[in-house]
Amino acid sequence: MQVYSYLVSLLVGLVIGSFLNVVIYRVPRHESLVRPGSHCPGCGASIRWFHNIPVASWLALRGRCRDCNTRISVRYPLVEAITGVAFVLAYARFGLDWETLVAWFFIAAMVAIAFIDYDHMIIPTRIVLPGALLGLMASVALHPQQWWMYVAGSLGAAAFMFALAMIWAGGMGPGDIRMALFMGAVLGKYVVLALFMAFLLGGIVGGILLLTKKRSRKDLIPFGPYLALGSVLAVLAGQTLMNAYLGLYH
Repeated sequence: MQVYSYLVSLLVGLVIGSFLNVVIYRVPRHESLVRPGSHCPGCGASIRWFHNIPVASWLALRGRCRDCNTRISVRYPLVEAITGVAFVLAYARFGLDWETLVAWFFIAAMVAIAFIDYDHMIIPTRIVLPGALLGLMASVALHPQQWWMYVAGSLGAAAFMFALAMIWAGGMGPGDIRMALFMGAVLGKYVVLALFMAFLLGGIVGGILLLTKKRSRKDLIPFGPYLALGSVLAVLAGQTLMNAYLGLYH
């Protein structure tokens, strides 16, 4: 039964990951998520349903369009695989519970935001603001006695990012502030851990890029992917990471 549940979680994640590829490509271009259907960006040919199976179709087609032989980026199966694995880990963390659905929703949004910000240096308002509202409603419904924690986490994280934007000109943008609202609405107190992990990972990667001269100090680096990664780590292993950190002082 447990293996079956993990398999279902993986399949759901792969399917959602396939849809996220559409979101990542179309949302920044202000295109409909429904029409037209999935098609090759090279020749425009509609993708047959049996060529649209997550991961497996990309492998079967050897990463190329069946009609025009245009190369299909490895990004597509990567997004699907990341989402699938993350959904399995979320199920392992929460089990058969409403918390799992909230975690899946949050993880899916974070994956989409991370790749969109990486590609276009934008964090879509049409994802983060509805996400913040739905996330807060779900958190309050699941934890009515701690409703204030999620409200405080959301507003506090946004206020922190706003203060940084005021102090560090060009370092943070409005999208990062809105994303912090979303993070706090779902993570509550663990938003502190998510922000800490985001700045830690961002600092490490940024330092490496500067040392290898792949980026200069004048280059803008999207921070959304680090916020997203910190958020996913917090939702999947927040208590474990917090205990490990506090254990350093005992």
